[in-house]
Amino acid sequence: MKVRNAQIQDYDDIKRLMIDFANFNPVEDLQNPQYDYNHVNRVIDHILKTGIALVVEHDRRVVGMLLATIQGDFWLPHVKRMTEVAWWVEEEFRGTSAGARLLNRYVAIGIEAKDKGHITSFTLTTLASTPDLKLQERGWEAIDYNWLYRG
Repeated sequence: MKVRNAQIQDYDDIKRLMIDFANFNPVEDLQNPQYDYNHVNRVIDHILKTGIALVVEHDRRVVGMLLATIQGDFWLPHVKRMTEVAWWVEEEFRGTSAGARLLNRYVAIGIEAKDKGHITSFTLTTLASTPDLKLQERGWEAIDYNWLYRG
């Protein structure tokens, strides 16, 4: 397994992984996405230029990704935060080192960015269905929860 920065040649693989991610998501209106690929390409372009776009390969095949943006806090725009927006590994590669390698690289990038003063913090989001990754033992702290009203 090898983690590297994503490149323009990886866009199709990233889009394939995004579809898998959307279909796994418990929010039904995100499933079976009909993406506007011009828009998706612009979003990935933006992330490549201003954020973090990592892929993990197995035998030269992209099997996972981690994407993050760097932006100002909604209320305090001078407070810059790196926010993971998509962390996904193909199902057949879960339980391998793929996801951990992506997360470890993300943490290393986050620590370096904090040390240089580029960001004040960095965050990670998991789905309610994500298995216990023992994130607290790895230095993470739960700061909020998102709830979807289902009536």
